[in-house]
Amino acid sequence: MKVKLIYPRVIKGDTDVYLPYLWFPLITFPILAAYTPPDVEVEIIDEVIEDIDFDDPVDLVGLTAMTYSVHRAYEIAGEYRKRGVKVVMGGFHATAQPAEVKEYVDAVVTGEGEETWPRVIEDFKKGALKPYYASETYFDMARYKTPRLELLSRYCPPYEKYTPPFYPTLNIVEMSRGCPFECDFCAVTNFHGKKYRFRPVADVLNEIRYRKLQSRQRHISINDDNVFGSKTYFRELLQGLKKLNITWGAQMSINVAKDPEMLDLLVDSGCQSIGFGLETLSQQSLDSVHKVTNKVAEYDEIFQRVRNYKLRIFLGMMVGLDYDDESIFEKTLAWLKTQLDVVIFANIHIITPFPGTALHQRLMKENRLIDFDWKNYDTRHVVFKPRLMSEETLYQGFKWLLDNMREVNLENWKQWYIK
Repeated sequence: MKVKLIYPRVIKGDTDVYLPYLWFPLITFPILAAYTPPDVEVEIIDEVIEDIDFDDPVDLVGLTAMTYSVHRAYEIAGEYRKRGVKVVMGGFHATAQPAEVKEYVDAVVTGEGEETWPRVIEDFKKGALKPYYASETYFDMARYKTPRLELLSRYCPPYEKYTPPFYPTLNIVEMSRGCPFECDFCAVTNFHGKKYRFRPVADVLNEIRYRKLQSRQRHISINDDNVFGSKTYFRELLQGLKKLNITWGAQMSINVAKDPEMLDLLVDSGCQSIGFGLETLSQQSLDSVHKVTNKVAEYDEIFQRVRNYKLRIFLGMMVGLDYDDESIFEKTLAWLKTQLDVVIFANIHIITPFPGTALHQRLMKENRLIDFDWKNYDTRHVVFKPRLMSEETLYQGFKWLLDNMREVNLENWKQWYIK
């Protein structure tokens, strides 16, 4: 039996906005491959990197998609189903919109797949594939298996299509899932739950040793949404990382920069870069979406502290929140220009109400959603009525901000990566 697991490419919507996406190999399917029975052949296809040969023989196809790539996932499913091949789909969008997704595929998997995927395979072998599969509980991270990242190795080349240094050097590691914060715009809690779940530190360190040995490279990318979920756990992890002689980067809460002990441990452990979801320079907007960890009045001090520790920052920001008016674009650009020596890359988005989020529910109730074409839910389109400006003003201001940041972003990225 042969299974193909496919990441669909993103279909660019009707926009002339510069798209500074950072393309990197995803860990979802290497994880599922680890939970696939050994008698099943698994092939992973990333359509960002290669085209799909729909006529290559296969027994079962698995798809995952974010909201903005789900249109392409539906096209892929249609091509395989025309050939009589069964198609299963999971992921964030499938979890938020299972009934919609079921119209295009044979089976829908909601939530995390470690428990359900083996059942899907077994039912398929019996000719008894069910329409829906759902995990009864969140996955116990102590039972986490080492992802089969070697299935990505055939992308070397054309690995250069990924954004450096995210080449598939088999050095992507996951250590935790879940988040207790309830930011209105975030889909993580709907998928992974509201409590942090951690792998045993010893397991994480052993996998990093294995990745380093296998790839012969020292840099590790940690895949978590927030590695600073527990100070106790994080301290133990950093003390272990210090002994491994690696460099690494990860996303984490801005709270880490408020703790000198953690910053000392970060530097000593080989951390080079940290990703912050800064979101906005408007405290009212932060409060309106329940981003409780961020205080705008602390931003300058926090960035100076990171600068003093010689760490660099990947930055995520959004425009179009409810208390953003027309001044937010120039205000954001002026502030970013004061931080360019510490910011590697500022990824700026239009806030987008993804299905399954509290933001989507609220804007639906307020009758403010104006676009229901999922391919435009790519954080580059205005799909709702802003509160303090017109849709056109938001779009043009966002485009102006990205255009002004484009060369700076590219130059900072180049200098950091070469260094």
